[in-house]
Amino acid sequence: MMTHEQARQAFMTLIDSFDYLDQSLIFTQNQKMGNDQPFEPPEHGLWCEVSIQNAPSFIASIGNKPCTRTVGNLIIQCFERLNNDTVELTKLADAWIEHLQFKQISHLEILQGSVINVGRVGDFLQGKSGDFYQFNVIFEYRIN
Repeated sequence: MMTHEQARQAFMTLIDSFDYLDQSLIFTQNQKMGNDQPFEPPEHGLWCEVSIQNAPSFIASIGNKPCTRTVGNLIIQCFERLNNDTVELTKLADAWIEHLQFKQISHLEILQGSVINVGRVGDFLQGKSGDFYQFNVIFEYRIN
């Protein structure tokens, strides 16, 4: 059985091996920055925010003891400053799908990826300044 922490570590290993975008431009949930300052989006170019969203667990089978399965979504929010077209965002989303779709590490299975065009997002974006255009790349996953 894989724990939630083991699954988080497996996700982070995969995220850390993504080389389409510099790792300094990929922010993970509640990440402490090296300089103890909050993450600041770049003035130009792409950046991402990654979060793991578990759904309720359920009993998948009963043998000697119940086997609990957790499902959820890995959500990668991809951003670009406004008025820069969506070509680079689309390429970035495709790169995430190529990198993560149908991967399996131990008892973690990452399933299909989807790209959702969220559109324009502004200053309400978790205190980050500026206006952005956003795509979400969402992967369903299951643990155990």
